Amino acid sequence: MKQIFPEETEVDPIDVYNNDVRTPLNSRPWILLNMVNSVDGFISFEGRAGGLSGSADKNIYQIIRGLADIILVGAGTVRAENYKAPKTPEGKLAEFRESRGQEKRPRIAVLSGELNLNPDMGLFAERHPEDKPPLIYTKSESLEKNRSQFAASSEIIDFPEEELNASRVVHDLFNQDAKIVVCEGGPNLNAHLLADDLIDEFCLSVSPRAVGGENPPPFLNHPVDSPVELSLNRILLEEEFLFCRYLTVR
Repeated sequence: MKQIFPEETEVDPIDVYNNDVRTPLNSRPWILLNMVNSVDGFISFEGRAGGLSGSADKNIYQIIRGLADIILVGAGTVRAENYKAPKTPEGKLAEFRESRGQEKRPRIAVLSGELNLNPDMGLFAERHPEDKPPLIYTKSESLEKNRSQFAASSEIIDFPEEELNASRVVHDLFNQDAKIVVCEGGPNLNAHLLADDLIDEFCLSVSPRAVGGENPPPFLNHPVDSPVELSLNRILLEEEFLFCRYLTVR
């Protein structure tokens, strides 16, 4: 893989991402937002981000996942992408996790206000027996309706409806011993994190594909009061994919 910014050089992406400094801020985890979009601005093809992916992108995806204590994702993305239990990092990825004192595999946390998930999907059914169950953040009302479906396969944290927000979830993740959280969307969750000034790092994969059509689904589907300033930290290139790392200017 080639780094083309800030200087051009051949790199090992495992070393590059794992040697970045990520420090929790103000009693909350470091939040890394990881997304892919096409050159014409689409975040999915036929409803799935996987339609924009390739082998280079899949490799970076697993490397970034390997950074996480917890992977945070919205329920819509879980359903669209048919989420599975996280894979076990191997080789250098496993060594870096061990050196940071992390569990062998990251834990999944799902934000699902209505708790409209399939308890038989791989995310729940294929969990490694050594791992803690997935976290689900939901509304108290939804939990009362669906508690029995998830009691054995997940840990559910419920909030009154007016308190189910990104900020509360992120601060609870810190209480779950998460120092690095990788957020994988979707647009609703992304937007709420941005609006609450909770994103520290944007990892954007630009896919060398054009999808076409009208009104591409937005990366963030709610406007913020003012643009959030970012600093371009790095660009990697492989198989015509661009892997851009931005840091929030604070």
